[in-house]
Amino acid sequence: MKFSDYELKDFIQDESFQNWVNKTVPDDVIQWEQWLENNMDKLPLANEAATIIRGINFNRQQVPRHKIDASWQKLTRHIAQTESTPLGATRVKWHQRREVWQFAAVWLGFLVVTAVGFYFHQQTKELRYQTGFGETTTIILPDKSTVVLNSNSKLVLRGKWSSQKDREVWLDGEAFFSVVKKTGRGDARFLVHTGNMDVKVLGTKFNVNSRKSRTRVVLNSGKVQLKAGKLAPGKTTIMHPGELVELTSDKKEFVKKKVNPLVYSSWIHKKLLFDDTSIQDIAGLLQDNYGFQVKIADSTLIDRKLTGEVYVEDVETLLTALSKSFQLEMIQKGNTLIIKGK
Repeated sequence: MKFSDYELKDFIQDESFQNWVNKTVPDDVIQWEQWLENNMDKLPLANEAATIIRGINFNRQQVPRHKIDASWQKLTRHIAQTESTPLGATRVKWHQRREVWQFAAVWLGFLVVTAVGFYFHQQTKELRYQTGFGETTTIILPDKSTVVLNSNSKLVLRGKWSSQKDREVWLDGEAFFSVVKKTGRGDARFLVHTGNMDVKVLGTKFNVNSRKSRTRVVLNSGKVQLKAGKLAPGKTTIMHPGELVELTSDKKEFVKKKVNPLVYSSWIHKKLLFDDTSIQDIAGLLQDNYGFQVKIADSTLIDRKLTGEVYVEDVETLLTALSKSFQLEMIQKGNTLIIKGK
């Protein structure tokens, strides 16, 4: 059966889809992320199936099915033996029944405690997602918004969201957000917290890059409000599509300019777009996303601007493409990358 013909049960029963949900087999993760990106009409159904699978996994960890079946069979045998006891053995019969009901009461109490524990765990648990150098991953949030997490990044959120409260995530690194609008008190705002600012959203697509002492937000569509943190207390600004806003520790104020948003979110499609981008900025990207210690051997290259498109399959492909496309020499020595002009 083709993926495009899948219904809810088909997604749930597909082993490769389960691997994508649990992030256990890299090939399956890549396959499903690419397919869902090209079949957005199936995304709500896939999200629902993923939610069910995560719930099944949690339940299995908390109360194994074989233990439930074994305990229930034991209880059933006790009841059957009690009912079949001869009338003359009245004392034994009532003694057995008392033991059965005591066992049943204990088992019921166990189920109640487990259910209450499960509920509170769902309400308070934290979900953490983290990528290594050169990795990206797609995350389906509880409200069915999506996040593509870039390399060397971390996203934290509460496991249970309410339509009546703000939706909040904490980001360290870079991520692209596609946020669905939800009704509720205060329009159930979507908040992205970084070390330097808060991004308040109603429904939109945007990219957030928060590394070291700089936070940069690029808005693809919709409308967001930025609120500075400790770097510039009390300062806020409203963003419109096609704008980039940056807040750094040295300037301590919002710096806004018009840009092509696709340049800053192209990485979610496994490619990088350069639009008059300096080699120094590219060196920063290689350091942040791939863990290199980058050295530019020729000082005249620092301000050189590059324009073009590079597809990224892995770090080796990226370095080869940069070298051939922009006439550069990339020398890799362990974790150190030296950039020279040809």
